[in-house]
Amino acid sequence: MLLRGSGEFELQGVMDTSIDSGVEHGPLLGQLVDATISRRWDDVAEFREQCVRTLGVQETVDAIAVASAFNGITRIADATGIPLDSGPAEATESMRSELAIDDFSYNEKTRKYDRVDA
Repeated sequence: MLLRGSGEFELQGVMDTSIDSGVEHGPLLGQLVDATISRRWDDVAEFREQCVRTLGVQETVDAIAVASAFNGITRIADATGIPLDSGPAEATESMRSELAIDDFSYNEKTRKYDRVDA
């Protein structure tokens, strides 16, 4: 999938870390995300430091900020019941199907990661 001139990426790499997504330093960024989601704070600190050494301070901050912003925006849209517009819905239909995004459940995420708040 072409992400607005950014290049070609293998989106399954987002869901399966054994697949090369094509994102530079993708495996390291994936480890940082997985550790964060799993609340393994010692690992988060370790992967964050690896990111700083590999990507640089600003790039690490940018990556964390973008991930955080997307999470927040999605949560707000879901909480307020904002539906996906027809244009983006049509444009992302195959991607959402391939990645099973429409099957995502916050309740399952809460159960999986043993979170009290969803």
